Amino acid sequence: MAKVARLGYLGLEVSDALAWVDFGVDMLGLAPADASPGGARRLRMDDQAWRIALHEGDADDLLYAGFEVDAAADLEQLAGSLGADGLDVEEADAVACNERAVRSLIRVRDPAGNPIEIFYGATSGASAFESKRVPGGFVTGDEGLGHIVLNAPDAAAMQHFYCDLLGLRLSDRIEAEVAPGFKVEIQFLHANARHHSVAFAEVVQPKRLDHVMLEMNALTDVGLARDRCQAGGVRILNDLGQHPNDLMLSFYAKTPSGCRVEVGHGGRKVDDATWEPTVYFETSLWGHQRPPKAAKAGA
Repeated sequence: MAKVARLGYLGLEVSDALAWVDFGVDMLGLAPADASPGGARRLRMDDQAWRIALHEGDADDLLYAGFEVDAAADLEQLAGSLGADGLDVEEADAVACNERAVRSLIRVRDPAGNPIEIFYGATSGASAFESKRVPGGFVTGDEGLGHIVLNAPDAAAMQHFYCDLLGLRLSDRIEAEVAPGFKVEIQFLHANARHHSVAFAEVVQPKRLDHVMLEMNALTDVGLARDRCQAGGVRILNDLGQHPNDLMLSFYAKTPSGCRVEVGHGGRKVDDATWEPTVYFETSLWGHQRPPKAAKAGA
């Protein structure tokens, strides 16, 4: 069975692209990339030409997610299996492939309505990646960009799409009360050794994207990113903590779009030969507390 190999890139519709670029470069340590032929501003986190595209618009949400395959034949097989399942599959033309800096590309929507792009042959940047803020760099390569967590009204349909059609595998689940009287079940899916590339909770929310995670090679770089966010007035939504399933040590900051970005280190690796999915009943082993909001002046 053909399957996707990794999460390759993200497109976000943002109301303030310049603020996002400043946040991505100054706070997260990403680097500016050349603008797309369509005019979207883009960011790099490794030698790939770009990883995050910022399209101007009012949604402040996920615009598309791109998943990479390792062979052109895999893309053809996936297009066939998605079509056979009754989904509308669009084969992108040369203009669209040039826009994404890939050799070939198909488009489809997942059951939650998220635009999903599956591509082959990503282009490298004109120069080697260098971060002025994160000397240790980011965990990418065969593990891709990082992970995304999506809001999904129908978990069974999402599992069918991502597992049965795209070839991701279940890592584990968390069943937890995330707020008084509000319980959720989150499913975590992996495409490679990264503990998860996609996760989703069966909740109805106005936004598609809950958060995106970027993993740094060095723990020190995570701490420095947290310090930069605090010094730069970026709101920390969940302070340092560690998850029980992927063991990621991380914090969550508020992006200019309002969604969260998780910045972490030390994520657990999955070996499909020995891995057995587990159910956890808490979202954090420790930490990830919500810092108190600053008191209003004169209070």
